[in-house]
Amino acid sequence: MNGDLHNHLYFFCIALIWIVFLGWLFIPAIRKGLPVKRVSSWYVKKSFLVFFLAIIVIIAVTNLYPGSLILRIIPDSDAAGVAGIALTLLGLSFSAWARIHLGKYWSSMVMIKEGHQLIKTGPYQYVRNPMYTGMLCAFFGAVIAIGLALAFLVFGIAALSVWVKITAEEEILKETFGEEYAQYKREVKRIIPFII
Repeated sequence: MNGDLHNHLYFFCIALIWIVFLGWLFIPAIRKGLPVKRVSSWYVKKSFLVFFLAIIVIIAVTNLYPGSLILRIIPDSDAAGVAGIALTLLGLSFSAWARIHLGKYWSSMVMIKEGHQLIKTGPYQYVRNPMYTGMLCAFFGAVIAIGLALAFLVFGIAALSVWVKITAEEEILKETFGEEYAQYKREVKRIIPFII
């Protein structure tokens, strides 16, 4: 089987896993949830900044180094494709576990809902932001399967975007839960268990 076809099949599998995950995540969220107590406007502003920064970086790299974004960093191989699928499954499973533990407090936006409680069970025992840990792991799986410089650049932008959202969420959690959250921060790493 030709290398490009291999690459397309692996990427198709990864995309399908993401579609199933996002459908599972967002379709139930269409129903009306708990009333919102507070939304972070800081996050919305920073998100737009990251988006425009990403566009500028991609345009700059394309103009300064033509063709560089289509350079292959990881060889197109079955090993890369299988590793990509495995990391995607592992990462999104971890995110799903986190979503289940968040229950009615989950939201795609940075907000606090009425009666919000600080969740410290399940994957939240190991990292404070397990949904993002899992999603970054899954994104990296796609990067490995694609193997191009562009994929690595997009991963860097996605990681920056996630970092901005985590910072906004932690700010609103600190304001809402005070010392309880401060203690949790001291005990549990932010995104990589036992490391960061």
